[in-house]
Amino acid sequence: MKKGLLFIFILLLFVNVFSVNISMTAGAVGKELEVLYKQVEEFEKLNPDISVKVLPMPNSSTSRHDLYVTYLASGTPDPTVLMLDVIWPAEFEPFLADLTSDYDYFELDKFLEGTVKSVTYKNKVVAIPWFTDAGLLYYRKDLLDKYGYDVPKTWDELYNIAKDISNKEKIDGFIWQGASYEGLTCDVMEFIHSHGGAIVENGEVVLDKPENKERTIIALNYMKKLIDDGVTRKGVTTYMEEEARRLFQNGDAVFMRNWPYAWTLVNGDSSKIAGKVGVSPLPKGSNPEGRNSATLGGWNLAINGNASKSQIEAAKKLIKFLTSPEQQVVKALGVTQNPTRKAVYNDPRIKEEIPFMVELYDVFINAEPRPVTPVYSEVSREIYTETSNVLRGIKTPEKAVDDLINSLKEIM
Repeated sequence: MKKGLLFIFILLLFVNVFSVNISMTAGAVGKELEVLYKQVEEFEKLNPDISVKVLPMPNSSTSRHDLYVTYLASGTPDPTVLMLDVIWPAEFEPFLADLTSDYDYFELDKFLEGTVKSVTYKNKVVAIPWFTDAGLLYYRKDLLDKYGYDVPKTWDELYNIAKDISNKEKIDGFIWQGASYEGLTCDVMEFIHSHGGAIVENGEVVLDKPENKERTIIALNYMKKLIDDGVTRKGVTTYMEEEARRLFQNGDAVFMRNWPYAWTLVNGDSSKIAGKVGVSPLPKGSNPEGRNSATLGGWNLAINGNASKSQIEAAKKLIKFLTSPEQQVVKALGVTQNPTRKAVYNDPRIKEEIPFMVELYDVFINAEPRPVTPVYSEVSREIYTETSNVLRGIKTPEKAVDDLINSLKEIM
């Protein structure tokens, strides 16, 4: 008996002495953090020599970006694993571990091509796709049925339906992300692209082309009109994803623009509209050049290049576990965040529990990227700042677009 206890003590001492401690940044939107804690717990049981500390980050991707700049520029090896927005790899590439030689280890050939491209910069793989995203239109099925409306196909249809139902039900018509942060860039790019416009293409500013300038002004005018006409409340200029989601989930809006993660929550036990919600592609512009457009979102897992060799190897094991087929199913079912592996979309559990994820597969694989550039953060800051100036009545759309052209040309 004593020998057995001594063996266990020695074993525990050995594991403790030779264990590797790593840390990981994480989001806390919806049930994201809750699910991750369970996944990490399972990983540590399978890998008792690795200890993982989860570091919750701000929900604002803009605030999270600024924290990462501080971490990486300081040369600290902590955090070890970085939850990286889809638009950051080019900017942070010099500070991240090179994972190019681990292509087969992570089975990247089994991932959606677009997600792999998003983590590749200068032919160098700097992160592994964790989940992908695209903007969606959430709508109240019960209210559309009550008043005899179909799901809107164009932004003008959405405006008219939202205004009519909101007046009759005394609730908001359409809620979205209007705060001055990265989420507003995602929203405004959808309005601009859906009207056939563009801001940056192939690393060059194209907003100054007459057709792009005109269509961008149309998009900004539409967004401002939503607020001015009361279809969207004025407070939207302070809303990020969760503020919009809570309002919609409380039954206080007809339509909402948000990411897939909101699906589980608006249909959860605490939701006042559970079972009354539908999801569709975002509407297209009403002009001849109009098309459906969803901004490409998603997050990847990268490794801090300042970490030690043993920490980097442990981090690779953690990332491989979190991006495995089974864990992607767990994440999809628990948080409604879209898998990055192709085969997971055929999993019967997802088809049964989250059918829209399969039905809107084309929306996710055809989602449109934000401007691709190493100076993306500065570009995005100008885009959401000028958009915010329009929404808050500080500038006209025409003035904001002219100023945006000048600032983007100076940056790029």
